[in-house]
Amino acid sequence: MKILYIHGFNSAGYGEKVNHLRDAFKPRNVISPTLHYDPEEAISQLEFLTDAIKEKDNLFIFGTSLGGFYALYLTEKFKVPSVLINPSIDPYTSLQKQVGPQKNFKTEEEYIFTQGHLEKLKNYYVKDLKSLKDLVYVYLDEKDELLDSKETAKYFEGFHVVVYPDGNHRFTHMKELIEDFKKILEERWKK
Repeated sequence: MKILYIHGFNSAGYGEKVNHLRDAFKPRNVISPTLHYDPEEAISQLEFLTDAIKEKDNLFIFGTSLGGFYALYLTEKFKVPSVLINPSIDPYTSLQKQVGPQKNFKTEEEYIFTQGHLEKLKNYYVKDLKSLKDLVYVYLDEKDELLDSKETAKYFEGFHVVVYPDGNHRFTHMKELIEDFKKILEERWKK
């Protein structure tokens, strides 16, 4: 089994969540690229990786925040299961305040995030969400200060949704998520 981890806005393919995944599933099984800030560039890279990996191995996609939005799109396109962590359900709205000069928190890359980038995100919106019910697992920290966890839980009503008390947007419950995910894996392999 391979895991493709997709980071959030202004982040990178390394950090605490990736480390937890590598500890739990071995480093060679976790692919975690640092993506371009332009949605088209990021999606192009992710589509290539998803298509290549799924041909050779069982693949799960993990996505955080904006990465969760991307993961949902990839699940629809490739029918590959995904785990969404504090996912953005409408980044073209939630990232509106980010239009302008940016500096990546991890890589320190400086760039201009534009209205055009927001418009591009609309191309990856999943319209038939219900058809993905058996492929999507959602994990939320209740006290996410950037994205409304109640609104997200309602959006994914009927899906496998776990809401942890407290926490924040960075998501403080990776150990618990991994334990739950391992149970999901056991169930999936039984089928």
